[in-house]
Amino acid sequence: MQDAPTLVLVGLSHRTAPVAVRERYVVATVDLPVTLGALRGIDGVEEALVLSTCNRTEALVSTTRPEAVALAVRTRLFRNAATDEVYEWHGAQALFHLLRVAAGLDSLVVGESEVLGQLKRAADVAREHGALGALLESLVARALHAGKRVRAETDLGQGTLSVARVGVDVARRALGHFANKRALVVGAGETGVLVARHLKGLGVQSLCFANRTAQRASEAAAEFGAEACGLDELRARIVACDLLVACVEGQSAVVERSHFDARALQRRDLPLVVLDLSVPRAVEAAVAEIGGNVLLYDLDDLSRVVAENLRDRSAAADAATPILVHEAHEFLGRRAYQQLAPVLGGLKGEFETLRDATLDAVAGAQATPREVELAHELSKRLLHATLERIKDGAKRLRPEDALEHEYRRFLERL
Repeated sequence: MQDAPTLVLVGLSHRTAPVAVRERYVVATVDLPVTLGALRGIDGVEEALVLSTCNRTEALVSTTRPEAVALAVRTRLFRNAATDEVYEWHGAQALFHLLRVAAGLDSLVVGESEVLGQLKRAADVAREHGALGALLESLVARALHAGKRVRAETDLGQGTLSVARVGVDVARRALGHFANKRALVVGAGETGVLVARHLKGLGVQSLCFANRTAQRASEAAAEFGAEACGLDELRARIVACDLLVACVEGQSAVVERSHFDARALQRRDLPLVVLDLSVPRAVEAAVAEIGGNVLLYDLDDLSRVVAENLRDRSAAADAATPILVHEAHEFLGRRAYQQLAPVLGGLKGEFETLRDATLDAVAGAQATPREVELAHELSKRLLHATLERIKDGAKRLRPEDALEHEYRRFLERL
């Protein structure tokens, strides 16, 4: 029997690499098809999925050559990254990792829910380009199900958690309150809209969206009763704002040092808070050199609030363990059963052949319609009972308590 494909996951995230490294390996949405094609071109890769967000870039593949393929994926996607910045998981460990990602347990902000949509979109792109097969299809479905269960059945689902929310909390600590503050949101995508929603909820005085596409800025502004402008107006808009939040996908250095008026900054009573939630970073690093009247924060600077969030949610994270172990157990049991398909495929025919032979031996041509009906029903029930026993046996190949022990050992390696 041919070796069954196994899972290999290679990636880097906020846990292993700072934003200055992560931004070098972001795969923009428009580049996903090319990247998936490159992964599919690696000898031994059967299926592929790429998940790239502000806090992680990961490639998940199925293969019968895990060691060679893992090295090839690492070389293809993470060339020049330090060894300790890139992690690699095989088999059940790759499964554990993806379930934790979907549950928000591996996120910068523990419990955030955006990753479910990000994972679903990544799967949609992979499917559209023929990179998603039966194994990864079932794995993604299981991960999404597990993520929803964790949020529904533990306290991780309470409250609104996201990088956008944490960023706004950091800005509030720097500015005090938003009642008389003016905010400029650069980028009118999903994160930008989420930032605006939080700011509005906290009573920001005025809000403006700046975006490369003017129409998108206007659409986002209309939702919040805000203003809209193009990126060519950044210098004039920055002078008039108290908070600038950059939420731009796939564009580096959209906000440059030249957009800041040094003289106007010197006359300010309060500092201008600049929050860069983009990867690659959308605010030029030189902005940090302007001086004390500009406070620049990027994703790595959210650690204080993130640490508080992690401490508050540690008990809920622990409560997720039995859910994730159960979902992993179900996935592995179903997969073991499916791998028996070549053997089980002929089982029905063998049952039917044995039934007919037995019926002929006992009754021959004298069998009544009722006897034939009973023989058919009996063989059907025996086949069903046999398949159920085989399915249960497949699950018992890795008992749930043993899998929990394996999962906890996996956590120790994080």
